[in-house]
Amino acid sequence: MNQAAKIRPSGVVVVSILMAWSGFLTIASTFPPFAPHGIPKWVIGIDIALGIAMLIVAWGLFVLRTWAYIVTLAVQAINGIFALITVITVPRAWPAWIALVIAGFIIYYLLLPQVRETFGVGRDVS
Repeated sequence: MNQAAKIRPSGVVVVSILMAWSGFLTIASTFPPFAPHGIPKWVIGIDIALGIAMLIVAWGLFVLRTWAYIVTLAVQAINGIFALITVITVPRAWPAWIALVIAGFIIYYLLLPQVRETFGVGRDVS
């Protein structure tokens, strides 16, 4: 299936928005009043770079790029693992519960056969 013939599923739009929102929040968390006092400038730089990367991945998902599909799966798997560790160690950490649910939803959705086909993942190369 060529790129022009692909139809963007509405769920991909939702995942793109979630990734973009995460990118904006990551960038916003580096500025007062959200950033903790005394945080090293290199940490702020890394956060800003990660936020920008998430925005780029969100765009890639929106325009149905295979690389964005793969990166999103990897990022959400890592995010889910860290959220699970947080939930196990600090059960009252409600943001970690939310992150775990969102990561699980995104991974589940992206692994659906019709979504994989939309991104050209898992198809025969013959």
